[in-house]
Amino acid sequence: MELRDRIINEARYLFLKHGIKSMTMDDIANHLGISKRTLYEHFNDKGDLLEACLMTHSEQADGEVECIVKSSDNLISIVMQMYAKFLNDTFQINKTFVYDLKKYYPLIYQRMAQSHSQRIDLSLPIFRRGIDDGLVREDINLEVCLWLMKVQFRSLMEDDIMPTDRISQNEFARMIILNFVRGIVTLKGYKLIDEIVEKLKES
Repeated sequence: MELRDRIINEARYLFLKHGIKSMTMDDIANHLGISKRTLYEHFNDKGDLLEACLMTHSEQADGEVECIVKSSDNLISIVMQMYAKFLNDTFQINKTFVYDLKKYYPLIYQRMAQSHSQRIDLSLPIFRRGIDDGLVREDINLEVCLWLMKVQFRSLMEDDIMPTDRISQNEFARMIILNFVRGIVTLKGYKLIDEIVEKLKES
């Protein structure tokens, strides 16, 4: 692995775990066992490094989603696997990271938000395929439904609205996904959801 890639991978881990503001370039260099001068040879400043970390994170996430879509037989399976992926990603992210990104790096935050909006556009054909397969209802606005789910997940990650001190993020995420997917599917899709949920419980 090239040094630049190693820096990005390790810095991404530190940012997600500890937040952005608390991590200095000195901290990152010490963690990597390199000099700060070497670090600055690859990145102009912490913002530059942060943006590279987020770009790599997005590219890897897109690759994982593409693999899920290609390996799944139907939309319900795709959504449930995406749910499992979201939970795994959520447990790796400190809420401070999202707060710091929004407050101290608003331009980067806006670019990431715009990228997420584009992902909804890319997701629509997948969900429309569910209509063709008889799994998704024809009488709903899929784009609106996807935006509503996105807003719920954002509030879970960014705000203190949800009482996560007594109800786990896992439980909130589970109900967001289940309510979303059960709200858009046909009876055929509903039965498939129950089958997949039972398999997940067993595993």
